[in-house]
Amino acid sequence: MIRVLVVDDDKLVRKGLISAMPWKQFGMEVAGEANNGDNALKFMEAHPVDLLMTDLSMPVMSGIELMRIVRERYPHVQIVVLTLHRDFEYIQEALRLGAIDYIAKIQLEKEQFEEVLGRISRLWKQKERQQLQSGRSDPDAEWEAGAPEALRVLYALHPQGEHIRQEALPGQAVEAEPGIWYWPADAAADDGSSPETNDAVAAMTLIGLQGMSRKAVLQLLRSYRKHDLFYDYDPASPSYTVNARDVLERDGGEPSPSMETISEQWGAAEWIYEDEAFRRMLRELKALRLPAVRLIRIFISLSDEWNRLYRPLLAQPIAMEDYFASWHGFRLWLTEVREQIREAGGKPQFSAEIRGSLDKAMSLARQHVGEPISTGEIAQTVNMSSSYFSQCFKLYTGQSYADYVRNIRIEQAKGFLRNTTRTIQWIAEQCGYSDEKYFSRLFREQTGLLPSEYRQRNEL
Repeated sequence: MIRVLVVDDDKLVRKGLISAMPWKQFGMEVAGEANNGDNALKFMEAHPVDLLMTDLSMPVMSGIELMRIVRERYPHVQIVVLTLHRDFEYIQEALRLGAIDYIAKIQLEKEQFEEVLGRISRLWKQKERQQLQSGRSDPDAEWEAGAPEALRVLYALHPQGEHIRQEALPGQAVEAEPGIWYWPADAAADDGSSPETNDAVAAMTLIGLQGMSRKAVLQLLRSYRKHDLFYDYDPASPSYTVNARDVLERDGGEPSPSMETISEQWGAAEWIYEDEAFRRMLRELKALRLPAVRLIRIFISLSDEWNRLYRPLLAQPIAMEDYFASWHGFRLWLTEVREQIREAGGKPQFSAEIRGSLDKAMSLARQHVGEPISTGEIAQTVNMSSSYFSQCFKLYTGQSYADYVRNIRIEQAKGFLRNTTRTIQWIAEQCGYSDEKYFSRLFREQTGLLPSEYRQRNEL
């Protein structure tokens, strides 16, 4: 029997799963339950467990943290993730930590129970076959007896699916964790060729392993996937060599700058119109080697800001994927965004310098939306005369600077009205209006509703 531990902070969810799932039909039995990660670990210390079924969002210890500890202490335990929402970031991290499947609780209905357990059972058996095929009863002892100086490593680039043909792997191949395979670099594939690589798989030769234990190498392989694979992989050269010492040295680097600092740098217009600035900022961003999930989160927020900033100019909104397999793909996307903005603002009567000044004015207007900055003051800030600035701004955006400021203030006011219970006077002041009555009249002219009416209609 496969012994199952169910972990969820919601008692009703635990009881529902335990009582409703047809466990015995698929050779499983519930060994126990826990309401958080800490209690789950205490249970596992005293009772054998084969399959951990855990929620991700829990107090005391999150499911992700629990998975990391279980992977270290109980590598034989298979993991299935329970999630209330299809949160890509958490699901991706869970799969990278070795989860064999995930279950979206909001879509789990009685008629799906058999399908879910059947899928988990198939994945379990697949893992067992892979472990048997590795043919290693004591991998640590074998490693100490003849530790290789270099390894051939295959990484699956996508969070779901390995995309590696098992029959193409050499007999000495070992699965470090789902999506990572390794074997001695001097071993040949069973058919005399190397396993195929494609746009879903990266092939790496890891050198400089002298004196490293198997455990240290496995930790390095996992760390490399988390921090470096995204930046090193290039689809034009899917097979490359990495020195383990270089990876270890990078792990002790300087702390990364804050999200606000990066957003401020890329929120300015310098990179859009100056080629050298764009190349320099790309080099600096890549050198930070931010975790891919964090990098994408930052630029999702930036793409939203660019859409707000350049909305009058763009033929269509800037769209961003929620996943990039490599820096190469991310850089191509960012280059396309740059061209999209340049083309949208590339009116022949404006030089790159003027366009940069106008973009800076638009950005400053958003950053200081609650401050009474006049057209003359903003023109002086971007080094243009007031009259020429007004003329250029109207041609560039299709509206006057005063209208542009008014519109972004109204949009900000809408957000406050929808998402806060602040007074109308407070909202008016935050949006640059000291007179509540004038603000309300202006708001009604633009939306057809008084602020109080807009709030009532948009209450959740």
